[in-house]
Amino acid sequence: MDPQQHSAHQPTVTQTTGISGPNTLNQNPWERWRWDWQSRNNALHWALRNFMHWSPGHYRETPAGHQALKGLPPEAIDLGNTLLDCYGLKHLPQRASEQRVLETLTYLHWLDQIFQQHPHFFQGLTSCQPDAGQPFRWLDVGAKNWAYVEALDGFIRQQLSKNADKAKLLAPVAETSAPTYELDGVELDPHRRYTNLQTRAQAAQAFIQHLPHAAYHAGAIQQWQQPADIISLFLPFVFEEPHLAWGLPLNHFAPQALLNHLLDLLAPGGLLIVVNQGEVEAKAQASLWSQVQAAHPNLRLQIESLGQLDAPFIEYRYPRMGWLCQKQPVH
Repeated sequence: MDPQQHSAHQPTVTQTTGISGPNTLNQNPWERWRWDWQSRNNALHWALRNFMHWSPGHYRETPAGHQALKGLPPEAIDLGNTLLDCYGLKHLPQRASEQRVLETLTYLHWLDQIFQQHPHFFQGLTSCQPDAGQPFRWLDVGAKNWAYVEALDGFIRQQLSKNADKAKLLAPVAETSAPTYELDGVELDPHRRYTNLQTRAQAAQAFIQHLPHAAYHAGAIQQWQQPADIISLFLPFVFEEPHLAWGLPLNHFAPQALLNHLLDLLAPGGLLIVVNQGEVEAKAQASLWSQVQAAHPNLRLQIESLGQLDAPFIEYRYPRMGWLCQKQPVH
């Protein structure tokens, strides 16, 4: 599975202004040449990965079963069982590996924290009208192998059941004219391979086989044009070094343009959830928010810094820092 951090490649920041483009951090000519060379090398390998789609067999994982939470402190075990029960995921340990269970609980706990702290942001968002052909839409950007997809799906289902008639909105797909919600994950590098030669996309398809409303998409998010009510962006690259270290070319590094595009996709009243790795990246994200607001003074955004998010299930080297942005409706 993908490590859920790029901590080994935290940048040594010598300049944090103008982070919207590739020529941003270190203007030393040698470093610039090295990064340009690595970017060209990444572009070649990225193209080869996207050309060679074949993978052996089907992705399989060993279910954790009753041992999923065994290594955690008692309070974390209690919290994990509460989250699994509250969000309808008690079955998850019977079909997911221990790592995926813990990752799912981590993301679910983040979403639960955000909702508990700011429930007013979510009011009305999930009051969709499927009969009118307008399902609730969630877009997850940079999904990697989507190991945490069941956290998103469980959170959506629980929110729908709170905000509308459960029998109507959660009826089986076959009994409704349109799905009650759509959950889309988009990944730029879906054919990145693991040591067993299987790919992120292959893993993601295995993880969503029991989730009829979820779909995994390969490609650049800049090509995505479907609007969304909630957009999630977990651990985005805001510096060149981690972006390059994960094998991506610099022509796909444009954090400001990415943020602008996501806000264009966001429906009025919708939410953009961002989680950064560490305080340095969170400060860079704050700069991005400021640049967006300066460039679009007529765009009404309510941006809340959530500070450090609690992560009792996985010990991270760098803390996870959260943001919540609501695109205010234009009256």
